[in-house]
Amino acid sequence: MAVDEFAIHKGHRYATCVMDLETGFILWAGLGRSMADFEHFLKSIDLSLLSRLKAVAMDMNASFNRLFQKYCPKVPIVYDRYHMQAQFGRDVMGAVRLEEAQKHRQEAEALREYTKETNNPELQKMAREKSHEERKLYTELKKSRWILLKKDDHLNERQKTHLLDILSEHRDLAICYAMKQEMTHLFTLTDYEEALAGWTKWIQAGLESGIPALVKFARQKQKRIKGLAAHALYPINTGKLEGFNNKIKVLKRIGYGYRNMDYFFTLIRFHSLPKNYSSPKFP
Repeated sequence: MAVDEFAIHKGHRYATCVMDLETGFILWAGLGRSMADFEHFLKSIDLSLLSRLKAVAMDMNASFNRLFQKYCPKVPIVYDRYHMQAQFGRDVMGAVRLEEAQKHRQEAEALREYTKETNNPELQKMAREKSHEERKLYTELKKSRWILLKKDDHLNERQKTHLLDILSEHRDLAICYAMKQEMTHLFTLTDYEEALAGWTKWIQAGLESGIPALVKFARQKQKRIKGLAAHALYPINTGKLEGFNNKIKVLKRIGYGYRNMDYFFTLIRFHSLPKNYSSPKFP
């Protein structure tokens, strides 16, 4: 099973969907994305029906995990790997890259100001050249977002060379890149104990890195280790539900929005019915 949210109106108004990952059927859709909103699903369903539930996939942005631990304590929670990787790319790789780029920009501006303060032609020339180099490094880092986020086997030779140059000149970026690579490896493990030990070491390394963005990220995920390691036993994610969210957007556009939310949620469930579904026959 997978749980995710989707926008229903502008102004940060959301609804929540619960999907059966085996059939793709939307088990429930309801207004809101808070714990109180999602609790309506767990209160409305016969919990004995969830006895066959093997695992539930969700992202880490919501607090749905607390409710599942309350109502279904024996059901493993699996945190979505793509949300984890995307957040690491944005909050860690992106933040550190921009911070390093800003250092080059500030250095270039300081050298440019120095050329105005000194009357030594030789020093002015050296400062201008160094300022140009710093400005070039700033521009390269600003444009290197996708090179740092892509998989190694998706890079061409020129990009690989550029990546090595960047990592060799920026220690913090090199550490974060190595952590990204290790994270990808951890999501391929199939043994729970090995995965749990790997994630424990990964988070500890992040906490001891001394890089503010990485330390903050590791601290946030420290309490989610079991849900991350559970991916080894149940390699599921919210991707199928994320894909169905695109169909929901199409339904909103076709209907120019819906005033009756109950009708809209019923329509969503109808369009999620499996292709081999057959309606009950009545005499």
